[in-house]
Amino acid sequence: MTDRQLAVVAGIFAVFLTACDALFHVRTDTLVYHWEPQVWDQTIIVPVTFFLAAIAMLDISRRVRPVAPAPAGTRRVAVSLGVVTVVYGASGLVEPDLSAAFALALLAAWTVRVAVRRQRPPALVACVVIAVGGVLAEAALSAIGEFDYVAPDLLGVPWWLFPLYLHGALAAADVVALVQAKEPVHATT
Repeated sequence: MTDRQLAVVAGIFAVFLTACDALFHVRTDTLVYHWEPQVWDQTIIVPVTFFLAAIAMLDISRRVRPVAPAPAGTRRVAVSLGVVTVVYGASGLVEPDLSAAFALALLAAWTVRVAVRRQRPPALVACVVIAVGGVLAEAALSAIGEFDYVAPDLLGVPWWLFPLYLHGALAAADVVALVQAKEPVHATT
């Protein structure tokens, strides 16, 4: 995946994730943005934040080669993005007192996905790095006042945020693998 491809995919992800955030977290009162100016109850830097997060996730994923025993196809990417969308949507509906149970269910689902896919250890480390980085970045943004989760559990974020990022990391790896599989192979002499 070239830097240009990475930037284009990150831009698409930024639009997608901004919409998910608005629909699944802002509209459900899962989180509240504080900084102005705002559009649709989100601070205007939300797409930039998601773009930078996508750059980081995709870049980490492309540095892990190979990410899976076989390159990801369009179907695998669609399933991964579908899982992220469903998990994102469900996270906005879960009752705060079920946050830990929901997080464990997401972690179990991620573990099953990893086992079925036969992910290699470097890809698993990349998933954990992405998830820890995502949680810490959101905790920092919340700490400086950009937004607040209405029912935080630890560091200003809910328990389920870590496994949500684990699922997002698999989606990032699948997109990188798909793009890399479509790149022409150059013969070396």
